[in-house]
Amino acid sequence: MRGNFIDTFRVAFKNGYDSLNPQIKLIETDFGKIRVLDTQEDKPTIINVPDGPNVIEHHEYLVEKLSKNFRVICFEFPGFGFSYPNPRYDYSLDKSADIILSLIDLLKVDRAALSFSCANGFYAIKAAQVAPEKFTHLFLAQTPSLCAMKSWATQTIPRVLTMPVLGQITNAFLEKKLANSWYKYALPRGHDISDYQSKAVDAIKNGGCFCLSGLVQGLAKDMNSTLNALEVPATLVWGSKDFTHRRTSSESILEHLPNCEIIEFDNCGHFPELENTNHYVKLLNERL
Repeated sequence: MRGNFIDTFRVAFKNGYDSLNPQIKLIETDFGKIRVLDTQEDKPTIINVPDGPNVIEHHEYLVEKLSKNFRVICFEFPGFGFSYPNPRYDYSLDKSADIILSLIDLLKVDRAALSFSCANGFYAIKAAQVAPEKFTHLFLAQTPSLCAMKSWATQTIPRVLTMPVLGQITNAFLEKKLANSWYKYALPRGHDISDYQSKAVDAIKNGGCFCLSGLVQGLAKDMNSTLNALEVPATLVWGSKDFTHRRTSSESILEHLPNCEIIEFDNCGHFPELENTNHYVKLLNERL
C-alpha cells in the first residue's frame, strides 16, 4: 500500500510560492510542477539540488559563486520546498531520474554536471546510468551506497515515517518540527544553525513541503537496485562532522562508482557544499 496520496492531497491546498527572484519559475513535468532557478547564461551547465529540508534559498550563495563560471540550474524535487508532487510521483530512482532528464530537455541543456547530495545523489547516479552522454561529472555529497543508506535510515529515521499512510500523516503534523530538529544532528556541534532553520521553517509556513516520509518509503523499494554510472567521472565530498553519518562509510559509494574520487571536508557536517562553499566551488572549478 502506498501513502503518497496523503501528500498529494494536502499539497493541493497549499498556496504555492511567491518569489521576487526573476530567475525562479515553475516548470510543468509529468510528476508535478518543479520550482527551478536558472541563471540562463551561455556557459557550461551545473544542475544543483537542495537536500530537504533545504530549499533554493539555502543555496543562493552557492549559486552566486558557481555562476561566475557556469550556468546554474537549481531545482527542488517534488515533495520538497515548493515543488508539489502529483499522484504519479513515487520518489523512486526511475521517476526521479526521469525528472532530471526531462528538465535537461525542457531547458535545452546539451550536457551538464550534477551537484547532488545525500539521497538525491542516487537519483543523479541513476540519471547518469540511463543517459551517460548527457553528463560531464557527478559531484555528490554525503551519498553512500544504497546498502549503507539503508542502515543509515534504520538508525536515523523515526520508524513511524517508514509506515505507509501513518508515516505521511505523522509527517504532515510534524513537518516544521522535523525540519527544525534535523539541523541539530546534521551540522557540527556548536555550529550556528539558526539561518538554516529559519529558511526551512519559513518555507514550510509559506506553503513549502518536506515530505520525508514519502522519500524514505520510495527509496526503500529500490534498495536492492543495480546502480552504477561507470562512464561518468565522479567526485564525492564527505563532511566528517556529520553526526547522522557517523557510522557510515564514505567509501561505500565505490560499490556504485568504482572510480569515484572521495574528498573529506574537515569540520563540515551534512551540507559541505553550503558549510564551506568556497572550497567546494574551487573543487568543482578544478575538476571541470
